[in-house]
Amino acid sequence: MAPSPSSKPAPAIPERDGLRLAQLARGALEAALGGPPCGHPEDCGEPGASFVTLTLDGELRGCLGSLTPNGSLVEDLLDHARAAAFHDPRFDPLRREELPRLGVEVSLLSPLRPLAWSDEADLLRQLRPGVDGLLLECEGRNVTFLPQVWEELPDPAAFLLALKRKAGWPAGFWSPHLRAWTYTVESWRDEPRPRPPTAADLAGPAGAGFLYPARHWHRLADGRLRCDVCPHGCTLREGQAGRCVLRRREGNRLVLAAYGRTSGFCVDPIEKKPLHHFLPGSSVLSFGAVGCNLSCRFCQNWDLSRSRDLDRLRERAAPEEVAAAARRLGCRSVAFTYNEPAICLEYVSDVAEACHAAGVATVAVTAGYLEAAARRDFFTHIDAANVDLKAFSEDFYRRVAGGSLQPVLDTLRHLVHETDVWTEITTLLIPGLNDSDDELRRLTAWIATELGPEVPLHFSAFHPDHRMLDRPATPFTTLRRARGLAREAGLQFVYTGNVRDPDGEATRCPGCGATVIRRDGYRLLGEDLDAEGRCGPCGTRLPGRFAPDLVLPTARSPGNPA
Repeated sequence: MAPSPSSKPAPAIPERDGLRLAQLARGALEAALGGPPCGHPEDCGEPGASFVTLTLDGELRGCLGSLTPNGSLVEDLLDHARAAAFHDPRFDPLRREELPRLGVEVSLLSPLRPLAWSDEADLLRQLRPGVDGLLLECEGRNVTFLPQVWEELPDPAAFLLALKRKAGWPAGFWSPHLRAWTYTVESWRDEPRPRPPTAADLAGPAGAGFLYPARHWHRLADGRLRCDVCPHGCTLREGQAGRCVLRRREGNRLVLAAYGRTSGFCVDPIEKKPLHHFLPGSSVLSFGAVGCNLSCRFCQNWDLSRSRDLDRLRERAAPEEVAAAARRLGCRSVAFTYNEPAICLEYVSDVAEACHAAGVATVAVTAGYLEAAARRDFFTHIDAANVDLKAFSEDFYRRVAGGSLQPVLDTLRHLVHETDVWTEITTLLIPGLNDSDDELRRLTAWIATELGPEVPLHFSAFHPDHRMLDRPATPFTTLRRARGLAREAGLQFVYTGNVRDPDGEATRCPGCGATVIRRDGYRLLGEDLDAEGRCGPCGTRLPGRFAPDLVLPTARSPGNPA
């Protein structure tokens, strides 16, 4: 019997929740094979039609679902996940040892749209390759192909022929009782994390164009792929790259271009990031790539962040090579910097895990412009971060930086309240744009109330650069005024940067007021803290990571944490 086309619209599932559904389906399979119980998200209980597709090493391992809603979307999806794993008649039941290699794709279906057609040629003309799923029904027999099947059968005639064969009908099958519907899907994949490439993989001509499977994307109903790393949500057709340059579409997947290629390495003092409460006085191995997901008119690394030329990435380094270099050079940490590291999320994750295994910490210098799921994934692998809070104005972010403020505030809340990542903030003060007393009061009050007075804030001096050559450099008096307003708001640790200011560079104990770290630029001149960060004169423990033997995790969650 043919399904009854539903007029109820498909549920609107935000991108981050679509990924959660795919992870939920994986969790149901792990639970069925003896793993921990799988919980349900509270906000995905509305009706919805779904399919769950399983792949093993890229090959189909099971696929079952429904074309019309059958109650709760979550229950529907979990039932289909278990059915695809254990009851698809084409395959043996899933085994526990296959789980680490299993890909899980969740497809959410639109309502069925009936087609009126005169003959097979007319039906073929109405199909949209790469977009439409097709359902055929004749005398009680139903057969369907999801839109993803177009990836293997891009020709409409071949697509229809294969669907007939799936139903057991001959190639020339025709009946006046044959009916057809189309539908679209949005789909999300939770893939097993690939093995990090080695130095051998990246060597030679093949390594110059190395493409690595990207995480955090999904398929839209019109066949485009949407990147879910940042709020821009670039929607890509074949061969297109996102605004960040490094994330692009190749076939029916998103990839990170130039994995393992960098713009160069430099050994810096950790204070240059700037981080004043994370292993002060230590060395950090800094490196980056090209590209950025913002377009700041004042960017002081614009030659890298705005470059679209991957040939700028002349050096290659596998994750284990970066970790080994940091150890060899005596660096306590590795910093992902110069351009926005989150657009290289997969490479950062692999390098960070190699560093942790070698006892080396990780640092991100980031604008914090991320979507929720990518944010959780990215910072899982980071020990300390300096987040660039460019202004406290949506208008500034829109006009001057090409983004929006709220996602950055969400990132800061996430870091401070939901992770163990040591977090400091930098605001570059640009005369006449983000340095008014009103804006500085609002910015510092937000930090004090939403994050806490112990979060360090760095006010940095602007100098004319890139597309903002008409603005004067930041006066020293502006930095001092901003620092005073921040301290009035209750912030305990406020620093000045890009200028010579011994008073603004010093760290003082919030308990007794003693100067416990003296600095001259990026050099430490003296320190009166013990290994636990306690003030020498009064014993107050300062917030930060001061221990000489920082304990690092040896294993991290392998991507896409729920």
